[in-house]
Amino acid sequence: MTEVHHAECDWADDGHTNINDLTLACGPHNRLVTPGGWRTRKRKDGRTEWIPPPQLDTGHGRINKHHHPEELLRRDDDPRGDGAQ
Repeated sequence: MTEVHHAECDWADDGHTNINDLTLACGPHNRLVTPGGWRTRKRKDGRTEWIPPPQLDTGHGRINKHHHPEELLRRDDDPRGDGAQ
C-alpha cells in the first residue's frame, strides 16, 4: 500500500533515484504530484512536506503522519516540541 516517491525532483522531471531524496507515499497521493498540483520537498529534519496547490493553500505544508507512526505515540512533553502527539 506504499510507493516510493521522489520528494525533491519528480521522476517525470528527470529526478534522480537517490535514497536521500526519496520518501514513502500511498499511490493516490503519489499521483497528486503534478504540474500545478501538489508538490513535495524534504525538510531539514528529513521528513517530507506536502505542499498543496494554490487553490488549497492555507499557508503551510503538511506532514503525512501515516508514514511516521512514532510521531503518533510521542508525548506532549517530548523535547522535540513540534506539536506531534
